Amino acid sequence: MIGHYLRVQDAAELLGVSPVTIRWYSQQGWLPTYRVGRGRVSHRRFKYGDIMALARRTGRFVPEEPQWDQTSDISLEMAAQYLGLSSRYLVDSGWLEPSVRMKWSDLASLESRIYPEPDRTLNDETEERGLPMLGNAAEQQCGCGGRGGQGSHGGMRGRMHGRGGSGWEQSEMPSQEASLLALRRAKRHLEAKKADLEDQIQELEQRIAKHPDNGQ
Repeated sequence: MIGHYLRVQDAAELLGVSPVTIRWYSQQGWLPTYRVGRGRVSHRRFKYGDIMALARRTGRFVPEEPQWDQTSDISLEMAAQYLGLSSRYLVDSGWLEPSVRMKWSDLASLESRIYPEPDRTLNDETEERGLPMLGNAAEQQCGCGGRGGQGSHGGMRGRMHGRGGSGWEQSEMPSQEASLLALRRAKRHLEAKKADLEDQIQELEQRIAKHPDNGQ
């Protein structure tokens, strides 16, 4: 069962877009974004209802959020699923005990402490301008079409031959005569890709740290 708070990959699969596109929506302020953790281990989370609202705005379909049984006590595993976090994180961070049994009112209180409010650090050009929502054409341009992010990596590999002498992918670097708006759009797109790569690097760092062969 999918959680009330979604990871980037979960949101991408629901909307049928790539993780890069989800981060782009987040950076534009069109998808309320919640942060968990700090610094290099900060990760994005999104509410299911906000994903549904974005789907309606972009002409996509997302099913209603599965109903949660609020008549029974909540275990650590169920709380972790609802919050879009791991049981280990909740325990190691001191939020919950491994054997916890809690009421929904307790979960609501915990939710408000972990996710006090959406991230307000938005791009100052969000309202500029009549920028269109990312559709098929925009996703094809940035190589992030397809479900589950597969198009993202395939598109990047497919354009490697198109790099110019400066090291930029020619399909992403505007021409010298490009308008200011085109330059800003290209910058935002590359920033979204950077965020995508940083999250992947963080995930790999965590896996390396937890690997049983590490430190031997």
